[in-house]
Order: sequence, then C-alpha cells, then structure tokens
Amino acid sequence: DEPMVMGHGDELKLFRFDWPVDGYGKAFRFDVIDSRGNVLPRSLLHHVIGINLDRRQFLYSATERLFAIGKETEAVNLPGKLAIPLERGQRLAFYAAWHNDTGRDLTGLSLRIVMSWVPASLSKDLIAVLPVYLDVNNDIGGDDTFDVVPGKSSKAFDFVAPVSGRLLAVGGHLHDYGAAVRLDDAVSGTTLVRLSAQRDRNGRIKGVGRKFFAFNPVRIEAGRRYRVVAEYDSPLAKTIRGGGMANLIGAIAPDDIRSWPAIEPGESTFLKDVRSLGLREWRPAHERKKAGDGTNR
Repeated sequence: DEPMVMGHGDELKLFRFDWPVDGYGKAFRFDVIDSRGNVLPRSLLHHVIGINLDRRQFLYSATERLFAIGKETEAVNLPGKLAIPLERGQRLAFYAAWHNDTGRDLTGLSLRIVMSWVPASLSKDLIAVLPVYLDVNNDIGGDDTFDVVPGKSSKAFDFVAPVSGRLLAVGGHLHDYGAAVRLDDAVSGTTLVRLSAQRDRNGRIKGVGRKFFAFNPVRIEAGRRYRVVAEYDSPLAKTIRGGGMANLIGAIAPDDIRSWPAIEPGESTFLKDVRSLGLREWRPAHERKKAGDGTNR
C-alpha cells in the first residue's frame, strides 16, 4: 500500500517490485482503501495494469501486460488449471488510472493489489498460459482512445498471430456506449469470440462479459490474420472526442512456449513503450547483474 492524493489529471506513476518466488500467477484483484482501512467503491479507479518488464507481449513489441482490471470488471481468477508462469527475480510493476468524479480531491487513499500464486513444484498439474492483449487503436505507448460518433459505429484492427496455441479465456474493456468487443478470423470472416457489454438505460457501461473455453478452446494459428473489433452505439447527437476504448485481454496456452516472441531492446516500438512507462532504458538481466543493478534505471 502507498498513500495517494487523488485529484484530476494525475500523471502515470509506475510502482515496481521483483517477483520473489518461482511459481505461477493465479488470481489478481485490487481494493481502494481510505486512511481508516475502509474499502471504497472500485469506480474511483478507471483501471489497474500489471506489467512484467522481463517478457514481451503476444502481439506488440512492448512489455507484457500481466493483468488488466477495469472499474467494470471483477477480480481476475484464472479457472481450473490455468496459471501464468513467473520466475523469481522477474521485474513486475503496475500503474493505476484514477476516475475521480466526486468533484473534489481525495487524500490518504491506498491501492491494495492482491496476487494469488501457485508454487512451481505443482507445475505438472497446471496449464501454463500467457496473457494476450489486443487493442483496436494499436498505439503502443500513445493514445489508446478514439472518437465515438452518434449512432452505431465500429473500429477494427487486423493482425497476424505470431505463435500458435489455444485461447482458453478472454475478457474485455469498453467505455460508455460500447456495445461489444469481438475477435474475428479475418480470412473466413467468422466471429470467434464476442463479448457483450452490460449497460444501463442511458448506455453507460456496467460491465463487460468474460468467456472461458475449457472444452472448446479457440484455436489460434501462427501466420494467420485475425481482427479485433469494437462495436459502439451512442445515443448522443454529437461526437465524443476520445470517448472510445476497446481491448480484449485473454489467456493463451502456446503450442510451444519457447516460440514466444523475444524482447528486442533496441526496437523502436519497445523503446516507445519503455519510455511511456517513465523508464529511461531497459537492460536484459545479464547486463543488470554484471552492473550490480537490479532496477530498470
């Protein structure tokens, strides 16, 4: 926990720590707590993003987003035998985006993040999965919002899968007036996953569905083209500038985890991501150990 002042327009602050054990991440949740220890409404935070600074993302040349929990989502608890492999010493971090619509500054708040894990000794009983993050705006380290026009609209991004595997779980994130976010096979046009939003009578987001595919996983093939699509339906008469956002966050069991894309420290998109997180540089583990430096600075 770290006390915070909650105002408006807060800049990103990255909280970092080293993962202390060899094991598997199983569940993630957060609470907002006041100075007396009372748990406050989750809606005071827009989202919390967990990062693994020592592993790359599925699609993007950027640091792995280990988990993403929005104000409209419940705690993440991977079902059954699904778990995310983590190594002792991997550099983890998180940042939070506030959503303070009270009209006043709130002081003395703490953000508590709870991560449940399973020892590596039980790995034979687990299915190792890695996070998949897909954003329709595809702007790493930049603006991930887009304009929402009156009535029904959509925004899409095509990509080619870098590895083959089974998509076993998926959740989504949308802003107000979002109707659904989905994953399509761009070759056949088939919708593989569609997550509908739960909205109030005015179209404001109350939640976004999740799906688990224990018995019928979604097959992803390396080299095949897919499409992530946002569906919006705004009742307003004017365009909402920067009002839209849409992404899918899933868990994939790679056919061969060794084929997972490696970090390329000098790649321009990776460097843009590192700098967007407030880090001056990124160095691999062997260089940090040689310098006796366990940080990213």
